[in-house]
Amino acid sequence: MSSFKALGEGLEVQQNDTADPLVRVRLLLLVLVGLSGCAAAPKPPPRDPDLDLCSTRTPDAAAAGAACNRLLDKPGLSEAQRIEVLRTRAELARRRGDFAAARADLDALLRLRADDLPALAARAGIRERLGELEGALEDRRAALARDPDNPALKGALARTLVRAGRHQEAIPLLDAALAATPEDVDSLAARGRARLALGDAERAVRDLDAAYARAPDRLDLATTLGRALTRAGQAERAVALFDTVIRRDPDARDARLARGNALVRLGRAEAALADFEAVLRAEPNSVDALLGRGRALSAKGEPQAAIQSYDRALALARERADLWHLRGLAWMRLEEHERAIRDLSEALRLEPARAEARASRGVARLKRGDAKNAFLDLDRAIREGVRDPWFLFNRARALEELGELERAEREYARLLANEPGYELALKALERLRKRRAGGM
Repeated sequence: MSSFKALGEGLEVQQNDTADPLVRVRLLLLVLVGLSGCAAAPKPPPRDPDLDLCSTRTPDAAAAGAACNRLLDKPGLSEAQRIEVLRTRAELARRRGDFAAARADLDALLRLRADDLPALAARAGIRERLGELEGALEDRRAALARDPDNPALKGALARTLVRAGRHQEAIPLLDAALAATPEDVDSLAARGRARLALGDAERAVRDLDAAYARAPDRLDLATTLGRALTRAGQAERAVALFDTVIRRDPDARDARLARGNALVRLGRAEAALADFEAVLRAEPNSVDALLGRGRALSAKGEPQAAIQSYDRALALARERADLWHLRGLAWMRLEEHERAIRDLSEALRLEPARAEARASRGVARLKRGDAKNAFLDLDRAIREGVRDPWFLFNRARALEELGELERAEREYARLLANEPGYELALKALERLRKRRAGGM
């Protein structure tokens, strides 16, 4: 093309000056040189049709995958082309659910180009699907290290941290991501889940409400919001939300489980039991449904039946501290305090921070006549945040049993200052004062 352009420019300049024989010779030579240059230019090789067929846009995914396979077997493929073919084949594998194959192709791609951000992000997602959360975190951190101010990468890392149960570490990253993109639904939802796991139910509700308002078709958000509402003391609103989810998806087991738990809190044990039984018909070994059924039966005043449900659950998940805790409470209702102490001790071995289990063990020890260890359990649980008047009352009783009457009197009086109508404390204080007066 450049030879013809030069030829044209030469002819245009010389078109009025062809009378001179010398000029004619020069023009003839110029034409011959231009023609010889065009003839000598090599033709580009034809484009390999597999390069176009190996694409996520190809309607026939099997044909696209076969084209990618053929390309990777060809020796003339450049490194850049090989990277893009591996990327395409990994995505095709991901779409058909073959996560191991997708992971292998992304591994090969990153061996060729270790700082490829899209590949790091894609492999992190694949690793999450394969349950390799530590590997996914490694990839997320590597991506963020290459672009540390990217809010999307901060959000992605934080969401993986939440899935890995590292909620405290995730919160600052989610704060930063949401400062840049406050409408991001996934980050709002992740921060809500993290706050809920950390016990901050009220702020979890705010985040999850905002996320659900932006994505009302996401039933997973509605279910998580309902759980947060239940924990925040808004069980009626939670049940209404779960009703909406179940109307839209009658097979939504998570929503049924969560609705059952909210109904137990509302004192509607029969309705709760129906939800747990419905889940168990579909999934007989659902530990959460067995646990929920036990709680509903206990709320109905059937602790022996509740224990049978907890027994089945513990046969499937002996590492669950909440199951040991709840079975211990059921034994206490049956006045089986030694068994209760054993179960509550196991719950605390598995989860030492379970303060309410420690307080309950204190009550069981008091009923067994072990006032010293009862006081130690109750005092520690109350210092760790337990505020239930029943446990405060029993700490005062333990002091009374230990003969520390003055301290016991102060504890009863402090409890009544906060709970003026607490009849057990009123009677205990009256009895104690008479006892002290008689002793004097």
